[in-house]
Amino acid sequence: MIQIDQLLLDCVERGTIEGLQMTGISPSPVGASRYAAAGREYSVLVSLYGDQNGTMTLNMSRFTALFLASKMLGEETQPEDINEDYLDALCEIGNIVAGRFKDILSTTHYHFSAISLPALVAGANFSFYHYRGLTAVTVEFEIKEISMAHVHDRVFSASISLMGTSGK
Repeated sequence: MIQIDQLLLDCVERGTIEGLQMTGISPSPVGASRYAAAGREYSVLVSLYGDQNGTMTLNMSRFTALFLASKMLGEETQPEDINEDYLDALCEIGNIVAGRFKDILSTTHYHFSAISLPALVAGANFSFYHYRGLTAVTVEFEIKEISMAHVHDRVFSASISLMGTSGK
């Protein structure tokens, strides 16, 4: 049986859904893992600081990035290419989701006191390497508001990875 930290799983599910409310979409969780993963073209990373340091990551395809950014900006249509406004919107979405994670975990032993500015990684050819002792949860979400697309473009992931959480 796969053992996933239930508190972090609930945080990632709730924090991502609540964080994306302002885009007008309601993503549905469709899978979970205890490993942080990347593999799609765009990732937003936000560092988490406190007794346990770590990261929050959103990982998505180019199509999904365009879709989410256009929703965040209140635009009806998506451009062909990602521009600076869209990159800023993606980073702001990451910032909002990380803020929700911080609020949700504030009364738990996983609490952290600050988040960094978001960073954006463009390109799918990278991997995450973490130290032993890391506690991580990744949740895959489906965006049902995307009506016609390859399944790869309807799914994105949200992750939390924290150091120093064992034994607490």
